[in-house]
Amino acid sequence: MLDPKHLREQARRCRGWSKTATEPDLIEQLRIWSVELADEANTAERHAVDGENHQIRASRFEPLGNRHE
Repeated sequence: MLDPKHLREQARRCRGWSKTATEPDLIEQLRIWSVELADEANTAERHAVDGENHQIRASRFEPLGNRHE
């Protein structure tokens, strides 16, 4: 899995570089990369949370035949 912290750091760097760049095409490319990296970080975090929630739900699952009521 991709590390969301690493992706966010890369996005931050791209934003910083875009503020110091002078070529319009480079500025735009860095802006695009910063947005894409931030989106990837969000997706990685969502997958991590979904995986944790799935494990929690799975651990609570008890087949009907094993219920103690």
